[in-house]
Amino acid sequence: MVRNEPSGEYYDYTITMQPERPWLLPYHQTLIYRIMHALRDGTGKMSELFLTFEQSLEVIRRLYHLTCGVPQVVYLTGWQFEGHDSKYPSWAEVNRHLKRPQDAAAVDSLRWLMREARRYNCRVSLHINMFDAYMDSPLWDEYLEKDIIAKDLDGNPIQGNVWSGMACYHVSYTQEWKHGLAQKRIDGLIAM
Repeated sequence: MVRNEPSGEYYDYTITMQPERPWLLPYHQTLIYRIMHALRDGTGKMSELFLTFEQSLEVIRRLYHLTCGVPQVVYLTGWQFEGHDSKYPSWAEVNRHLKRPQDAAAVDSLRWLMREARRYNCRVSLHINMFDAYMDSPLWDEYLEKDIIAKDLDGNPIQGNVWSGMACYHVSYTQEWKHGLAQKRIDGLIAM
């Protein structure tokens, strides 16, 4: 259950000069950073492995001791598929290269890291991207068919930037929401 959930009634912040729902985390008193785990190359395969989940816990532990226990929030980057930006818009698979040997699956190692990080006053979160899509994504065909990928007047996907050698395309939030696929992606991530 979420604490201090807004009622939905009109709220006039000018009376209290406070938000209706206080922040759940005091970000102004928190060390916030990202850990880059892995990069993928222009073919969609992992090109560089920087840290495993076990090694990330060591970074978290060291920062805990260096800062005398200051609260931390770490955003994991490159945690999915083959590394950073790999197979978006899907978030359905944890990068197998980051797995601990003793775990059955990479998702078990991710959950382990999230649990263990709490010992060091750290919340682990995931860097995600709702906007980019790549042709090697398991969602590509469905998103293209349902016009969730932005297209030009001739019906061709509009290419965006090129990241690490792969062209990205953009997701229409409206179309994705209309088809229930944004909710499905988010629910899948939360269930992970």
